[in-house]
Amino acid sequence: MKWITKLGIVALIVALAAGCSGGNKGSSNGSGKNGEATNKPSASSEPSATANDEPIEIAWLSFNFPAEDGSIGQKYIEEKFNVKIKNIRIDRANWKDQLNVRLASDELPDVWLLWGIADVNAYSGQNLLAELPIDEIKAKMPSLAKLVDDNNPAAWSNGLINGKNYGIPITNVDGIYPLLPYYNENWLKAIGYDAPPTTLEELEDVVYKFRNNDPDQNSKKDTYGLTGKGSLADLNQSFPYVFGAFDVQPQFWVEDGNGGLAYGMTTENAREAFKLLNKWFKDGVLDPEFITADGNKKEFENGLVGVKFDQWNYQRPTLRKQIKVTDSTYFPTIAGTQVAAPEYTGHGMAWGLTGNYMGMGVDVDKTPGKREKIYEILNAAYSDSEVMKYLSFGEEGVHHDLVNGLPVIKTEMTADKLNNLGIGAYYGILSSKSLEGELLRYPTEDLEWRKQVVKDIPLMYDQVKFNIPSASQFPDIKNMESEYFIKFITGDVDLDSGFDDFIEKWKKAGGEVLTKEVNEIYATNQK
Repeated sequence: MKWITKLGIVALIVALAAGCSGGNKGSSNGSGKNGEATNKPSASSEPSATANDEPIEIAWLSFNFPAEDGSIGQKYIEEKFNVKIKNIRIDRANWKDQLNVRLASDELPDVWLLWGIADVNAYSGQNLLAELPIDEIKAKMPSLAKLVDDNNPAAWSNGLINGKNYGIPITNVDGIYPLLPYYNENWLKAIGYDAPPTTLEELEDVVYKFRNNDPDQNSKKDTYGLTGKGSLADLNQSFPYVFGAFDVQPQFWVEDGNGGLAYGMTTENAREAFKLLNKWFKDGVLDPEFITADGNKKEFENGLVGVKFDQWNYQRPTLRKQIKVTDSTYFPTIAGTQVAAPEYTGHGMAWGLTGNYMGMGVDVDKTPGKREKIYEILNAAYSDSEVMKYLSFGEEGVHHDLVNGLPVIKTEMTADKLNNLGIGAYYGILSSKSLEGELLRYPTEDLEWRKQVVKDIPLMYDQVKFNIPSASQFPDIKNMESEYFIKFITGDVDLDSGFDDFIEKWKKAGGEVLTKEVNEIYATNQK
């Protein structure tokens, strides 16, 4: 309900207002206009306040802040939603230290960007975050809820702390699409393939021929089938389409078939995938420098290997057309699919929807209507095309132009200029995080192409994005995993007894404790 908070209004009038509206002071359980949830994104663009309401002050914390108050982004929100924004400015480079100083001075954000589940856990544990029930989020932000429910419903449990929710997921739309193998199309044609491989047997044939059949036709044996991304600490960046063929990813927690979860690298699925990679390594079709490789730009673009994996948006047709015009070394790439090993389904790796969160400070309900107002603004920033367009691109003709129906930032508008205008992530962080927001960023050609290349590919998400209490107690376990990951592929550790020895060492290094905690929390979240 909309509360009149002007000083001097007598308690009787307030009581009458409450009675007439049928609301409860500070209620957080409303479900939209007339108490009904709506799936119409445009509904959020209708400000709920009347001209006689006093603006509600909202302390706002995000990144890439405008240097001065009164930016056009700030004014837009203030005028459209009848609020007064108090900007909290914190540098990303020293975020936690600066924030802790503010919090120690009782400067608590109302809208609060939380960098992942660790932040949610830390600040909820200090009783600084308001609880945001999932049903409430679903009612207040229906477009966001539909995206999660339709694509990754388990993601709702990622932000739970002791069974309670304290954050609105900042959805990563790209996270619901698989990372796929992409092939050098010229090389495929040179070895006799008109299309990318669709089975593991064909994939193996392709990588062997990329090594042995001179696909670049320079009369030298100087090419390989594939390489890894050993230069990155994240093991999931190396060979995901190979592990996916065995329905596993090394650093994902996966379903164990008995209602619980197991760590991917300790499963029989992983052992089988490592055996295949070890075979390819011994046969010389896997780049021997995979340990230090970049895996994409250096090795693939420079013609050392013929297959890489990538996100769809880096390989979309309109971008590839631009590259063709500007890059003299351009060659065509073609999207492959996720293959499956015999007796496996084959799952494409996807990052999932959740990562960071938007929270509300614990004092948000001390001001009647503030919680509702924040939801109203965030929902509009997530799903209302008018609001998203302004907060992301500014004014047409001034800050952006329409090119083929899509807003394109003017070349003179640098990132710093846009930040200082309040255009971008500070107020509009949610505006690039929804399916509706994609319609402002990608041509129909790209979205239709994506629909085809990801069609019918089962997805694999990490089942554990929630906080594991003891994780910080075992900082060396990841280093051990990386060491064995390499040794399994190179054959320095055999994949029979050596793999079993690794599992035992992993358990003693903290894996047993982590597995126990993971399954206890997972079981609770499933209730």
